[in-house]
Amino acid sequence: MSVKNLARDGQLPAGHLQWEALYPVMVGGQRKYRRKKFRTRKAAEEFDRKAHDNLDPSSNVDRSRAEKVTVGQLHKEHQQFLGKSGGRGNTGAAPNSLESYENIYRTTISPRWHHAPLSTVTPAAVRDWIERGDFPSPGRKAQGVRQFNRLVAFADGRYVNGNPVKPLLRFLPRSEKQDVERMVLTLRQVFRLSACAPAHYADMFTFLALTGLRFGELAALRGRDVSGNMLAVRRTQRTVNNRISYADVTKGGEKRTIPLTRMALDIAESRRLGRDDRLFTAPRGGDLSNTNLSDRGLSPALELASTAVERLQAALGVSEYSGDFHVYGSDTRAAVERVQREHNLLVTGRADSATRQAVGLPDAQYGYTLEPGDTDFDNGFTLHGFRHTCVSLVVAAGANVKLAQRFAGHSKASQTLDTYSHLFDENLDGVAEVLGTLVDRARGSVTAELDR
Repeated sequence: MSVKNLARDGQLPAGHLQWEALYPVMVGGQRKYRRKKFRTRKAAEEFDRKAHDNLDPSSNVDRSRAEKVTVGQLHKEHQQFLGKSGGRGNTGAAPNSLESYENIYRTTISPRWHHAPLSTVTPAAVRDWIERGDFPSPGRKAQGVRQFNRLVAFADGRYVNGNPVKPLLRFLPRSEKQDVERMVLTLRQVFRLSACAPAHYADMFTFLALTGLRFGELAALRGRDVSGNMLAVRRTQRTVNNRISYADVTKGGEKRTIPLTRMALDIAESRRLGRDDRLFTAPRGGDLSNTNLSDRGLSPALELASTAVERLQAALGVSEYSGDFHVYGSDTRAAVERVQREHNLLVTGRADSATRQAVGLPDAQYGYTLEPGDTDFDNGFTLHGFRHTCVSLVVAAGANVKLAQRFAGHSKASQTLDTYSHLFDENLDGVAEVLGTLVDRARGSVTAELDR
């Protein structure tokens, strides 16, 4: 305690504010002391005790500041920090990243916390927000809570001691890792989707599925990025305040090269004009827009392609499905063969354009074919799903995690494993079979040596 009686020390006459507390505060990371006078000893000692309690000597944080700083003020300070020292390499976050953070804050964090002092960010309050808060969507909720966690982590050691948000991250909606399988297409589904897309965008979807590029990387490709059968990925498109620009860096922070399949190379060559011209542009030339590619290209294609099996079965009067999606099974095949015989078509059991036209489907103009084993897929599929599709394909083709990392454009192999570990684990029986063969060969060779 640092409380003394000023009157007894001869500094003040009796009856005045004669009790003084010498209490600690943190100023610029340094502990300093201030004085405050009180009328009674009890009031001075209580104030002094609270001042010491609020000052955690282990972290040198004056917790009383958390009562004065709001979450909105913290967000502004955090954004300024990220603009100067955030991002990969701590050289400042990209403007489009800052704009994205601002949008997430405005739609998910601000309605509940903007005017709230940091002292009110308690485990109980955060839990209530996560469980009962009104969020635009489950995905946006996950983004908002994770950003709030980073925001409070920034305050830890500055205005507060500890981060009450971090232990509650486990209550978030499904992670990307859990969502990958739902957003992975087979190659036949990719080709069906491309066949249903407007002509200008069709081969872009195939190219994305075969390369795993992010949209910004696709939009930034130039003619000189294709050399032989290799594609150099070294820049990205950014959009800030609806203005498009290009940066000589990828989201992963590293330039990479990936091999192109014959089909991907053919697509690139068909698009290539000059050395510095964009490979993929808007329909009338100019910058390719994420919004236009999604709204004018992907959305109408999804409307047709994702429910193609269901529409065919409805026209045939059959219904086969597995889980959430309709599947082209034996009943569908039998019905298709019957229609083909009735209309003097080649009986294949496969629903080509002529067969779909025979049963009156308006999508017969689109050049795709359905066959046994085909299924419908999630109509919530997004451009990002093509990255999941690509990694799934390269792993199925035998790629190890380092090669899958290159296609995914992750800065660390651990990130690839965190997201796609289930793909590497799928063929455990096959691994055991191969391992067993190696064991038998090794044991057989050793036994043969001993028998000589």
